[in-house]
Amino acid sequence: MKAKSILIIICSSLLSACDLSEKFYSSVTPDTFITRPENTYAILSRPFTHWKWYIGADRWYLQELTSDEMTCPTRGSDFYNNGEYIRLQEHTWAPTDRFITNTYNGTVGGIARALEAYEDLSAVNYTAIGMNEQAKQDQLNQLNAIIAYFYMRGLDYFGGMPIYRSVNDGVVGRSTAKQTFEYIEQLLQKAIPHLTKRTSLNQSQDGYIKQGAAAAMLAQLYFNAKSYIGEEHFEACAKICKDLLAGTYGTYALDNTWYGPHGFDNDKSPEAIWNVPSENSKVEWNWYYRYFYHGNSRVYFNVSFPASCFNGFCLTPSRENAHSGVYTRWKLGNTYEKFNDADLRKQPYVYLGGKRYRGMFCVGDQTNPQTGQHVVGVTDKSGQPLIFHDYINVKGTHSDMLAGSEDSGIRLVKAPIPNQTDIDLLWNPDCPVIRLTEIYYMLAECYWRTGKKAEAAQLINTVRKRNFNHNIDPNPVPDDFDAYRLADEWMIEFLGEGRRRTDLIRLGLWSTEDWWAHTASDATKNLFPLPAEAFVANKKLKQNPGY
Repeated sequence: MKAKSILIIICSSLLSACDLSEKFYSSVTPDTFITRPENTYAILSRPFTHWKWYIGADRWYLQELTSDEMTCPTRGSDFYNNGEYIRLQEHTWAPTDRFITNTYNGTVGGIARALEAYEDLSAVNYTAIGMNEQAKQDQLNQLNAIIAYFYMRGLDYFGGMPIYRSVNDGVVGRSTAKQTFEYIEQLLQKAIPHLTKRTSLNQSQDGYIKQGAAAAMLAQLYFNAKSYIGEEHFEACAKICKDLLAGTYGTYALDNTWYGPHGFDNDKSPEAIWNVPSENSKVEWNWYYRYFYHGNSRVYFNVSFPASCFNGFCLTPSRENAHSGVYTRWKLGNTYEKFNDADLRKQPYVYLGGKRYRGMFCVGDQTNPQTGQHVVGVTDKSGQPLIFHDYINVKGTHSDMLAGSEDSGIRLVKAPIPNQTDIDLLWNPDCPVIRLTEIYYMLAECYWRTGKKAEAAQLINTVRKRNFNHNIDPNPVPDDFDAYRLADEWMIEFLGEGRRRTDLIRLGLWSTEDWWAHTASDATKNLFPLPAEAFVANKKLKQNPGY
């Protein structure tokens, strides 16, 4: 293994524990380690393990807690954190904010790990270890695809990125957004033909990148090109989406139910294109539960969580207080009330046993519907049965980011929680990163932008109907729908899936619209600043405008 200067450069801005300088304490090096097929998978897994971590936490905060659908209010002395959550909602973040720093470091760290794995596997004689050239090309191009993924996330969050093609490259400055876009495009176009396809609708998705996932990433790149580089590539996006729906890149189909893509066996959902694998006591994807749920929510779910919950995140409220109607002063937000009352997802979450459940929210009276035990407060509602309200207001005064109480806000249960009887199912739902519904919605928006609104509505309504009893939708998308209805449809279908900011920017609503606790800002907030510490590691970097 050669000295990896880029890894040292990149990781110098990561946590101090990240030390990738070479220290060999035996004769084992990559050349002598990769002697069996399983060794190649150990190398390949490095960036995927990082990807599992990267999907959640800070990256999710920047997509959701900055938007009209989710928020994290101050609750008494909890969650003020020097105003960092307020800055997310108000779009007043700074280059020193930890969520931005962690996201940049996580992005370049993922690129570094993938480049390192690519170099190690490129030098392996696969035939000598019992594999073939096709397997080698599949693995190398999974790495090309995940490098493209991390660069695309960097382009989305920060704009043009420093482009490295080898772990031995010296320090470089930022490429332009157009150059970064073209590099991502090249990586994905190179990768797609060499990746395997999903061959059946019940084939489990294991987290590795198949042809359909890489093609969907390329469609995402084209879909957001107007935001990224000021060019429209909706026609190219639509072509890939139509090919995905036609089975060109593998076998996929819409799930028959709204919960199929999210449930305990969602790795086998017919619409699963790319999932973060998760399984109880193995590789658990579980970061989110501690931030959404109350410290006593274990009573509502009737399950013993492995660690306490923090009672932070909730849906952006739809009301000012207990006596007011739904907000009408802005068109975005009102998250819970954007769901039709007949929508099966709008019910309170209840686990029914045997992997079955209903509803998608912790809302209203937090009494376990089966045991009758109450969730009680511990701070401003100490000892009182909790009722989760669709407003953020302590004493009936003005609702804002500083006015939260421990029962403020409705909580999302997108990934189902079992009860204690089925505790072995806890964290078995995978995290869907790309699913076929997104392809339907991307194609619909591409049609909408070219005036084919009836065709666009039909695509969205094809998905919507599964959210209602007997597939009867009382409020289907009309043929003449506008950008606000389109924004609503993206929100209610993909609520909490870590994409809201990107959608609002593409729709032109991010910097022009008000919503709860947020006043329209300016277009410089379409990108986050590079973190202050990145300039210490790389003197060639230049900051984004407006910071």
